[in-house]
Amino acid sequence: MQPKEYDFCHLNRKNRLAGTANELSPDQASLLGEILGIYLGGEEAVVVSARDYRKDTRMISRAFNAGLISVGTTVFELHACSLPVVQFALRRFSAHAGVHMAAAHRTADKINIRIFDQTGIEIPFTDIYSKNKINKKPIVRAPPDKIADILSVKQANDLYRAALSSALGTEVLRQQNFSVVIDCAFGPVAEVFPNILVQNGCNVLALNAFKPENIPASLPNPTSLSILSRTIVAANGDLGIAFDPSGSRAIYLDEHGRIIDPCVIVSVLLQDKMIGRKQGKVVLSNTLWMMEKWLNNHNIDVHFTSEYPGEISRTIQFQRAIFGANEQGNYIHPTISNGSEPFASTMLLLSSFARDEKHKYISTFVEDRDICSKEIYEDKPYSLVSNPDLFLKKIYEKDNENKIINTLNGVKIIHDERKWSHIFSTIIPSKLKIRVCAENKEERESIMSETMMMVENLDGELS
Repeated sequence: MQPKEYDFCHLNRKNRLAGTANELSPDQASLLGEILGIYLGGEEAVVVSARDYRKDTRMISRAFNAGLISVGTTVFELHACSLPVVQFALRRFSAHAGVHMAAAHRTADKINIRIFDQTGIEIPFTDIYSKNKINKKPIVRAPPDKIADILSVKQANDLYRAALSSALGTEVLRQQNFSVVIDCAFGPVAEVFPNILVQNGCNVLALNAFKPENIPASLPNPTSLSILSRTIVAANGDLGIAFDPSGSRAIYLDEHGRIIDPCVIVSVLLQDKMIGRKQGKVVLSNTLWMMEKWLNNHNIDVHFTSEYPGEISRTIQFQRAIFGANEQGNYIHPTISNGSEPFASTMLLLSSFARDEKHKYISTFVEDRDICSKEIYEDKPYSLVSNPDLFLKKIYEKDNENKIINTLNGVKIIHDERKWSHIFSTIIPSKLKIRVCAENKEERESIMSETMMMVENLDGELS
């Protein structure tokens, strides 16, 4: 009898496993769990598993875990946890892999299933679920006496909180009494990060920090960023942070409610890491090429790489780099974790500001560290007629010959090497800004014209 042929290409979303609850389905999710268990070695493997708050995610997570134990793979169930907690639990429990399920940003009805190896580096879809690989290994379920356990770990958030506070040593924060406004994106960020900030002397105002009854929009979106911006100003906050549903990515805003450029965040975090070092090495996504001159001037070697899942972390490990980042809100500190650590990044950012004696406000502190030349940019405002959230979603999903990146507050279109356009939210949801970047003025004008035409056409179709 010929073994059954499997094909999951319809669940491949930018080389990650993703789909709606109906596309994944409990039956399909169980099968996907079985395949992962076989990939890891079946009865020899241990997996840590976590999810966001949503009902559909919980259903798929339970079915996926059932598939894992059916082939003898033990599951440590962390329940509702953000992704940095999964990364921590991987090391804490010496697991062979970690699985995290959360709402996909820009596509609220889809669930992203992210899988990490024992070092915390993300495994791309094609490494496990490509058709040619899964059909080479038959699925052999464990006999009844070898079916594994699902072990409930309800204290994972508490363990992570204690470990992070201890590792960072942020005593300098307790004297500052900073006010921080956080948008938790209806996710498990609320279970861990506000508490860490309070323990370190910060006043915290948390938005969207409750378990949603139904399936909410995936945040941040133009409306939520506008509300966060106004709340920071009204609450006289020092810093604002908008997380994604998984808690692995973050956008930072100053006391005026203005979004801080990721290049500035990278420069602040790197300056902190370079204390006591004469030289350093960093891994950045290709879209951060604008930082190359500044990095070289500070004796920091840079390796640029793609946005392929796990690629930055893998390159950091290979190059023995001290830091990695991209423009999607991922900031990686390899001494803490091989995955994005926005919680640690926030603590380090605030600590750097606390030690600075020159600046009273975050806005002037980051302006002093704005290291990218303004001569390579060109900006243009655009007022939308259509729904801003739907508009950005449609651009992100647009069938385009150019690569499109989700930057949380917008979408970035890669036109060529060292040439991109960024369409992103402002404080007013219906008003966008279009920024193009290229070294040549004529190229910037051409890219702006091309981008404006696409924006106007799509806006007209949706309105």
